[in-house]
Amino acid sequence: MGSLKIIVVDDEVMVADLSRMALTHSGYLVSCAHSGEQAIEMAMETAFDLAVIDAMLPGINGMETFEGLQLISPSLQGVLVSGDLTVEMVIEAVEKGFSRTLTKPLQPLSLVQAVQAALNKTVIQKENTELKKQVKQMRNLIEHYMAPEVAAILLNRQELNPRMRGAMRPLTILFADIRNFSFLAQRIPVTELRDFLTEFFDMVADVVSSWQGILDKFMGDAALAVFGAPVPQGHANLSAVSAAIDIQKKFEDLRKQWAFRFEPFLEIGLGIGISSGNVYQGNIGSSRRLDFTVLGAEVNIAQRLASDTTGSQILMTETVYHEVADTITAREEKEKKLRGIQEKIKTYSIKALAQ
Repeated sequence: MGSLKIIVVDDEVMVADLSRMALTHSGYLVSCAHSGEQAIEMAMETAFDLAVIDAMLPGINGMETFEGLQLISPSLQGVLVSGDLTVEMVIEAVEKGFSRTLTKPLQPLSLVQAVQAALNKTVIQKENTELKKQVKQMRNLIEHYMAPEVAAILLNRQELNPRMRGAMRPLTILFADIRNFSFLAQRIPVTELRDFLTEFFDMVADVVSSWQGILDKFMGDAALAVFGAPVPQGHANLSAVSAAIDIQKKFEDLRKQWAFRFEPFLEIGLGIGISSGNVYQGNIGSSRRLDFTVLGAEVNIAQRLASDTTGSQILMTETVYHEVADTITAREEKEKKLRGIQEKIKTYSIKALAQ
């Protein structure tokens, strides 16, 4: 309570002083003004939380004074006091935004109780403002580590057991993997490598977001993106393939820029694998650390396809191709036996760029 500031506005000096003494004794920081004009001048220098105002002030009256003070501090609470308090005056006071009204002569206990009741609203408002600030800071921090859409879901849900969140969903998975990265890592200073990866991941995140996907995670020199949930999409496969083409083009621009400084960048490429099907999306992990991610055969297939690419190639499964065939030109490839996948996978490729 000690941090809450009150201004008492009354042209009767003795009344103002008695009010100040009673409120100061209760732990408030109290200032006095003897006219509305003086109160407004003081409010320009000090942010008050509440004003105790006499209705019959010389010059601008108490109602007008409160209106002027609220222009400076919109959240200001008010207590109107008067020696001749009428029903009409009480109604007007409520309409002007006063929280309480009191009749003169003022009783110290009644004044303190009225001020406490009015300031409860201010305390709640300040606590809510601080809570919103903390939530915003938490959201910003979380969004550094996961997609904003996922952060919103986790912050808005109320389940007691976070490990229960998750479900099987039809999703499209995009896996982008920098080819020949080990060769690059042996020839480029670590600080430069870090800067390159930062630019690469920023680019991938922007492209994925522009096609309504979410960036699930970064994995060393690779990125995993998801299309179809938690942001619903009618054409997740087409969005994923379109994003892959954009990523390839922008990666080539980035690679050429860095090749001007370091020749080994001429030796790298980007492989992208795209798969579609039912996968688990939700929290995975231990009681100490959880990861909101995707899990399933289609995730593994997308990753294996990216690893099986050559040059600036995009490989997609047959399921993905059939949905985009009317829009995207792709070439049928031989069935592939991917590591860890039992059956051969029929694939289609897009050579987005000439290496």
